[in-house]
Amino acid sequence: MQTARFASFSSFLDGDAEAFNLLSGPVVRLRKGEVLRVEGAPNPDVYRLRAGWLACSVMTAEGRRQITKFHLPGDLVGMTSLAAHEATETIEALSDAEVEIVPLDAFAEVFNNHPRVAALLFLWSQEERVRLMHHLAVIGRMRSSKRVGALLLLLYQRAQLSAPSRRTSFTMPLTQQDLADATGMSIVHANRSLKDLRERGLVTVVDGLVKFRDLRGLIAYTEVPTVSKRRTDWI
Repeated sequence: MQTARFASFSSFLDGDAEAFNLLSGPVVRLRKGEVLRVEGAPNPDVYRLRAGWLACSVMTAEGRRQITKFHLPGDLVGMTSLAAHEATETIEALSDAEVEIVPLDAFAEVFNNHPRVAALLFLWSQEERVRLMHHLAVIGRMRSSKRVGALLLLLYQRAQLSAPSRRTSFTMPLTQQDLADATGMSIVHANRSLKDLRERGLVTVVDGLVKFRDLRGLIAYTEVPTVSKRRTDWI
């Protein structure tokens, strides 16, 4: 089971990986486009993503989908619903995917008997919160092409965490509709934004393959803030 998502805060100590592996359970396999859980479903589960990409979304009062998060292998999915009787978001497979259903008893075991790992989970939740803050700022205050560029950079960073490499490209299963729903614009504007980024010589997206022509230039253009990770020797 992948632990890079959490180990990114600190080197694992003896027993950490074993404690993370407590967060496991029955396996569910999904086909691309299949919905794992719908917003408002009672008694929501939490999942560990083993393979594939997932998207979390909410529906607006006008019936429009707003994608709030993308999940890659190693992520815990559905954590926001731990504090609710009903699911706070819809979870959909963007590709063929495989998840484990993590029972609440497993979280109780980690929190009660593995405080260091529980602290790392808490840090992960705060990192997720910062990412959502930046996402809100991008959607609310940036021009459309910068929104799309910032999202592509975020997905690249996430993909690098799951499968580190020196390449300046990665494959993603998102459609233009997914890009539009994640950046708060129409599919027409999403397409124009991709064209603008291409004409600026920054990045191209063809059949799901994202190629950064000028990675540093895209970072400078989007002006997305970087967040350094605090040392965890205090845990």
